[in-house]
Amino acid sequence: MLREQAGVHRAMMFADHTKLTRRSLMAGLGGALALSAGQSRAAIVNMCVVGKDGWLFPVWDEVRRVDLGRLHRVTQTMNATVDALHAAKIEVAFALIPAKSRVYREFLPDDFKMSADADHRYGLALADLAHSGAIVPDLAATFAALRKAQPDAGYFFKADTHWTTVGSEPAAMELARQIKAKGHLPPSREPGVTLGAPASILQERNDLAALLPAAAQAQYPFQRYNLRSPVVSSAQAGLLEDDAADVIVIGNSFMQPNYGFAGMLSNQLGRPVALDWKVHQYSPYWLLLNFVRSPAFKSRRPAMIVWNFEESDLATTSDDSGAWGPNALPPSAFLSGLRAALGA
Repeated sequence: MLREQAGVHRAMMFADHTKLTRRSLMAGLGGALALSAGQSRAAIVNMCVVGKDGWLFPVWDEVRRVDLGRLHRVTQTMNATVDALHAAKIEVAFALIPAKSRVYREFLPDDFKMSADADHRYGLALADLAHSGAIVPDLAATFAALRKAQPDAGYFFKADTHWTTVGSEPAAMELARQIKAKGHLPPSREPGVTLGAPASILQERNDLAALLPAAAQAQYPFQRYNLRSPVVSSAQAGLLEDDAADVIVIGNSFMQPNYGFAGMLSNQLGRPVALDWKVHQYSPYWLLLNFVRSPAFKSRRPAMIVWNFEESDLATTSDDSGAWGPNALPPSAFLSGLRAALGA
């Protein structure tokens, strides 16, 4: 069954929005201030990139220039993590979410266009991560195909950083397809979730529009989207909180139940999938280390961890205190802590 780990609350989705300003000021402002005097800043308003046709983008996803050396340092840490988990007999799959600026690049303002290096960023990361032996679906290609087939379907919210279920569900389906084709999971003793009919939900907040002056926020109305919630029969009700899941998704607010990724993954894999998510500035590294140190991990090790990153995380090393604050971890400390928790 789809299960959230203890201590993760729905209210935390709002904390992600309220802390975005701090994260953008610390992590993204550096990119904005690095502009030469001759470059325009007209598209950036209070750390929000104002795009075309009502689209907003986060300034901390710097697409005009990319430090490829840093990207390779990040993927080196990710690969070393996979090595440690594989040594502990735990399979790894990545849910690397392509940037909103990649998927909807035509709506970027003229002074915030994607550079050639940024265009290659996702593919370079895939090539690096392929050496780890982890399952790494090309979700950028998935989104490109989706947009080609249905260009106006709304895979991300226009004035929010997050994806909609129209984007998350196909991503989960592609990941499930690759896990079934490439993974070596044991047979499951319990089925995956059954998903109900889509129900219309209205956004409760636009995290990017919230960064704009109050007078401008009204220009970015909340959007409706459809969510398929798990259907729980009386026979299944007791299974929702048990330890049946041997696959767990560990990630940020893109993974929260309101976007349906883990539910669809469970449905497509035909097996329970647990979920442990927190707001983004905990960092992917802190989240993983916190999980392997938890009583839940010690009582039942998963057969597979699905580790979630956003594409912009490829520019952020584990020790970047500007992005992760007190949760920043030097790669050596993160890896040594991980190995110790795994008993390696």
